[in-house]
Amino acid sequence: MQEHGEFEVGRSEQVILLSARGPWNDETLKSGAGVMNRRIQQLDQTQPWAQLSCLFGESLMTPSAFKYFTKHTGIRKEMGLTTLAIVIKNSDITSTIKMQLTKAYSEIGIQHEFFEEIEQAIEWLQKQGINLYQPSIEDFFNKFCFTHHEH
Repeated sequence: MQEHGEFEVGRSEQVILLSARGPWNDETLKSGAGVMNRRIQQLDQTQPWAQLSCLFGESLMTPSAFKYFTKHTGIRKEMGLTTLAIVIKNSDITSTIKMQLTKAYSEIGIQHEFFEEIEQAIEWLQKQGINLYQPSIEDFFNKFCFTHHEH
């Protein structure tokens, strides 16, 4: 099967950065998990770390992709992930996306918050005591902004 959806993964200090446009299928999530794990290896495992995701468009998962996503988020929590900040952009189904992600994160018991802007998410992560470098985070999301696929 072909991958559905696009994504880029980066890292800034103790923050894993994900910029993505859905919807996603299992293939996309599996290749994304591999890239994400390579980035996680670069973190200081002795310090708490967070993930900042910016999701564009109809960022939903199929039921099987959702199971895979939940399992891998649980593994990341075991690897030290403490906090998730999620920014949703250019979507007509924001509340549905929030419901699906909240279901996964609540099942795992991981702290998460939704934002409209990257800057708000960065501020919140700083309040959680996460080590980050704001300019490099902003550069990443400016470079990998999936708004060009407007429908």
